[in-house]
Amino acid sequence: MDYRLTQTIRERSEKEDAYVFRNAGANVNGLRKALSQIDAEEVIFMPHNDCAAMKLVYRVIKEGIKVEDEIMKSLIDQFNSIKFSTTNELEKENVKIQAKILSEIFPKSKITIEFIDVNSLKWPERKPEVQLLRYNTKYEEEINGTYIIQSNSKESVIPDIQIANLLGLKIIKDEL
Repeated sequence: MDYRLTQTIRERSEKEDAYVFRNAGANVNGLRKALSQIDAEEVIFMPHNDCAAMKLVYRVIKEGIKVEDEIMKSLIDQFNSIKFSTTNELEKENVKIQAKILSEIFPKSKITIEFIDVNSLKWPERKPEVQLLRYNTKYEEEINGTYIIQSNSKESVIPDIQIANLLGLKIIKDEL
């Protein structure tokens, strides 16, 4: 979902025949149903550091802030039994959890994990906007700077839309 990854994902998906799914926290658990409908030879999983969704998970678990039930079920509950003391540790645990779920969904597929250090990227100015795109939408130039949620159904990303609202993002395009 993070706007800082858009250019990297654009470059990767233009070179390959790719379906792109993006949501808050690289949360495969939240996309389980949508992903199970796809037959993929290879899956490239690209979580990143400095993740706002992981900061939200941290605050809910460690500080007790309240969020919608959909966010709890889709994103946060999977971390309840995990031990962590920093968001960096939580981000590392997230990679392990989501990689395991990917291997369950795609048992015969090659799964590659590319953890992205956002500090190594050059990113555009942030826009307080989010676009809801189909998983097969090719990126246009004007997409840079906006947050992106991509899936094959709106139902699978309702918690992500709620997180976007918590971040103060305005939906400017809805293909779902």
